[in-house]
Amino acid sequence: MKRGLALLLLAGWLAPAAEAQMPRPAPDIEFAPVTGGSGTMRLSQFRGKVVALEFLLTTCPGCKHSGKILAQLQREYGPRGFQVIGLAVDPGAASRIPVFAAETGALFPIAVYSDASARNFLQVPMMLRMAYPQLAFIDRKGNLREHLRAEDPRMAPAAEEANIRKIVEQLLAENDAPKKGPSRSKK
Repeated sequence: MKRGLALLLLAGWLAPAAEAQMPRPAPDIEFAPVTGGSGTMRLSQFRGKVVALEFLLTTCPGCKHSGKILAQLQREYGPRGFQVIGLAVDPGAASRIPVFAAETGALFPIAVYSDASARNFLQVPMMLRMAYPQLAFIDRKGNLREHLRAEDPRMAPAAEEANIRKIVEQLLAENDAPKKGPSRSKK
């Protein structure tokens, strides 16, 4: 009985930690792409665009599947202000990123990143298991608006593309909507 109560209390303590507050300002991270870019880049450089960050493992089949979807969406929605960035967290990723990019068709920047930094960005405590990929969607104002985890039902292979596309289209539409206010006619 005591053990069950302790587990219930622990689950109650961990549940709020697992669900970070949304929306919230996205931290301004720095990364150096191995492919798809050069030099050091900052997330803030992409303010004004809708950004999808894929935290990934270069050998993960689910990450490759998501990478293919994101590469296609980058081609489709890039002209409307959509930008994908890949952040590989696995040890030795630098040498495998070019292979990942070739297998997924990713022309977007992909950089080496640490698991601890990914957890910090996503506000996932170290004591919780974190499966990959992890997708974070940032609006044009720099706010983290959506976080899809590998174990999220919306990431099931049959539904993943439709769900990602829906998020991207919603965030892009926020800027595409006509401005409200009094209309002025020229005389």
